[in-house]
Amino acid sequence: MSRSRRLLRSIAALVFVVSFLGGNARAQELTPGQGATDSLFYLVLVPAVAIGILVMVLVAYAVIKFRVRKGHTVGPVNAKTHDRKLETLWTVIPAIILLVVGIAGFQTLIVTDTIPQNPDAVTVVTARQWAWNFTTTFLPAGTVVPSTGGFTVKVGQTVKLVFRSIDVAHAFWIPAFDLKLDVIPGHLNVYWFKALKAGDYEIHCAEFCGLGHYSMVATLHVTPS
Repeated sequence: MSRSRRLLRSIAALVFVVSFLGGNARAQELTPGQGATDSLFYLVLVPAVAIGILVMVLVAYAVIKFRVRKGHTVGPVNAKTHDRKLETLWTVIPAIILLVVGIAGFQTLIVTDTIPQNPDAVTVVTARQWAWNFTTTFLPAGTVVPSTGGFTVKVGQTVKLVFRSIDVAHAFWIPAFDLKLDVIPGHLNVYWFKALKAGDYEIHCAEFCGLGHYSMVATLHVTPS
């Protein structure tokens, strides 16, 4: 087997291993938004790693092959300065990759940033130094449940979130859901989620908002449907 074939097979094996390990490392998605975001991440990760490996291999090859050594102190007399086929390949292939990633990115935004028109519940999240207050309205009954320190929804319920701050800038963050949104005074931000697994999920403030920032925590309780 030629050296170039062994090199190509080694690169292909590395890319496969990265893809396999990356796929196995993915945890069970807890919301549709998290699932869409993770899929986009791994779609970008695999070609990025492949391109990185290819570039490093080519650089190493050039350094070793064209290094100055005994009997090889000058370059070729008629060095090749261009190759239309090669230049076409390294233009077309990245363009295709960017197109695929762009389309996948828009599809991800459709999932994450399209607010449902008919949610099962609407939760108004009010931020203040240094606590979260929640007012959840369950539809269509219109039952209103105010709460502090956390709020409760059921698995499979589509929850619309409306954020407001009464003092300084905060950031609503549920680490388990990969959900983070700014809460800005004088501006209402809107987002949504649908929990796919029952459990208790921590809520934190991800924007430094004063001396008591560390204590600005709450809990999302997701109960079986």
